[in-house]
Amino acid sequence: MQHLRVQARVGPIIEAGEAAMCAIIDLEVLYSTRNQDEHARTRARRELAYRRVALTEAIFRRAIDVQGMLAGRGRHRLPIPDLIIAAAAEAAGMTVLHYDADFDAISAVTSQPMEWVVRRGSL
Repeated sequence: MQHLRVQARVGPIIEAGEAAMCAIIDLEVLYSTRNQDEHARTRARRELAYRRVALTEAIFRRAIDVQGMLAGRGRHRLPIPDLIIAAAAEAAGMTVLHYDADFDAISAVTSQPMEWVVRRGSL
C-alpha cells in the first residue's frame, strides 16, 4: 500500500516527461529482474519512459570530488552509484527524487536539490 504513495508522487513526473535516468540507475533496476525476458521488457519500458543523462568523464570526476568533500566529514564511504547519480543530476540541473539518506549527506556538501519521494521512514 505504501508504494502507491510513491507511484502517486512519481507517476505525474514521468507522464510529464520530467523524469530522467542514467545507465547506473538502469543497472540497479535491471539487477532485480528474474530472467532475460523480464530484463529486456523492463529495459525497453525504461528507455521509452525516461529522458537520458549520459554519464561523462566530467560526471565521474564530480563524483570523485564530492567523495573527497565527504571524506572531510568522515562520510566518504557512501555507495558509489549514489555519488554518480547525484553528480549526473547536478550536471543536468535536476533534483534527485529518492528514498535514501545517503543523498542527504551528498546534498550537505554539494547544496544540490534532493527530495524524499515520500516522508523518510514511511516505507
